[in-house]
Amino acid sequence: MIKRGKRLYLPAAKIRSQVRSGGLYAYPREKSIRRFKDEVRQRTRRRASLATEQLIEALNPLLRGWGEYYKRAHVRKLFNQLDRWIVRRIWSHRFRRWRNCGWKQLPESVLYGQFGLVNLIGLIPSLASSTR
Repeated sequence: MIKRGKRLYLPAAKIRSQVRSGGLYAYPREKSIRRFKDEVRQRTRRRASLATEQLIEALNPLLRGWGEYYKRAHVRKLFNQLDRWIVRRIWSHRFRRWRNCGWKQLPESVLYGQFGLVNLIGLIPSLASSTR
């Protein structure tokens, strides 16, 4: 979806359309975000009897595919929110509760490092080069 925003301005060289008044930027539709979150919810149900490694192996193709598709859009804030939400979903699956002390027993560094969870923010090309 192409939106016109007052706060976000792109240089004239980046705008590919003939309309140059205001900043144009791409952003995923609400329906697409909702469907992505529903798919993550389905895979991280608390009743599913999967180990954390198996759960992350099942989630990674979904995260990588959706992130690669939308990484060129204006999604830095959205990807950051989704990354935090996905980690909380994994904690709730692992410890069977939404509010818990999962961050103490299974911190984000272990999820991203040891288990290899896909980080959506790391897929954005401008940020990927600075984090490596």
